[in-house]
Amino acid sequence: MKIHQLKAFVAVADSHSFNEAARLLSVSQPAVAKAIRELENWADRQLVIRSSRGTQLTPDGVSLLRRARGILDQVARAEHEFAGSGPHEHVSLGLTTLASAAVAPTLVDFKERNPDTAWTVLGGSRRLLFEKLYNHTLDLVIATLPGTPEEMGTGFRCEPLLRLPTVLTVAKGDPLEKAQSLADLTQAEWLHAESEQSFDHHFRGAFAEAGVHRLPPFTRCESPFVMLALAARPNTVTMWTGLASHAMKPQLKVPGENITAWP
Repeated sequence: MKIHQLKAFVAVADSHSFNEAARLLSVSQPAVAKAIRELENWADRQLVIRSSRGTQLTPDGVSLLRRARGILDQVARAEHEFAGSGPHEHVSLGLTTLASAAVAPTLVDFKERNPDTAWTVLGGSRRLLFEKLYNHTLDLVIATLPGTPEEMGTGFRCEPLLRLPTVLTVAKGDPLEKAQSLADLTQAEWLHAESEQSFDHHFRGAFAEAGVHRLPPFTRCESPFVMLALAARPNTVTMWTGLASHAMKPQLKVPGENITAWP
């Protein structure tokens, strides 16, 4: 397995075309075909299927693609670090939406105390960030988890930083401020940064206890800035971790005391 073979493989996977991959890599189409053939010989199995409908990966190809992206990213980082006078300390960090709002002040302080450390910060869903971490594309991921760290599965080292309550907020002055139970919020638009499964994990049992057996529809938003803007809209209930809700303190208010926090 060689680097140019992996580059050709990833280009074919992304473009679904040998010709387009050749154009992206500034090489000939036969060179791309040769690289894929050599990679398949190394793997001793078919990785790519060519047909009149385009180019698709086999299941083995899909499995290799994840590894290939991680390898190429590591090569690119090494080339970047050694391009100048020598290697420099570099940290690649992944942050989920709610985690980014909660830890941003801490990261700013750390950066000020370590000015020579270069940072790459990526946002996204837990699934995407954990995949990048597994592929060694990221050094560290800070994420909010709906349950215990063990639920992440094997292959990761997890260090719990702190436990935070789940806080619900509404716009200041909204009639929803007077809500005293989840049943009072079923007609509102719900805003959440995590997946439908995470929303279900947090609230299915709680809604059932409130006599509501059908979860309300919700909007999922992974952009911190868009989420902050949407959270201030009328008739919108936003779910945060405890610290993240402080980011919009001037414009948001927690509803009635019975539903300000969920363990």
